[in-house]
Amino acid sequence: MTKFQSLINKSIKTLRTRSNLSQEKFCSKCNISTDNYRNLEYNKQMPKSSTIDKICSSFNISPIELLKLGIDKADESMVDIILTKLDGLNKRELELISDFISLLKLHNH
Repeated sequence: MTKFQSLINKSIKTLRTRSNLSQEKFCSKCNISTDNYRNLEYNKQMPKSSTIDKICSSFNISPIELLKLGIDKADESMVDIILTKLDGLNKRELELISDFISLLKLHNH
């Protein structure tokens, strides 16, 4: 399991629990399979992009807003700062930042 998989699955579960919905009601609202949802909640699989789209559409939130639900409160302000700084950058600038992050992660391992 990757860190991203864990984060997105945690975010989806957080959305469900904050909405006060059972797994079955959440799945019905989002038009997704209960069995597949359980696999997400127990980190057995990564959600398909179509599943993420259904969930976000059902709750009228963006994928970024969904991801932020899984981020610990202590880290949330730093994520907000970074997202604010990324807003408005062009594709090339975003690619450079992505390359820098990859290098940074490689250096730290």
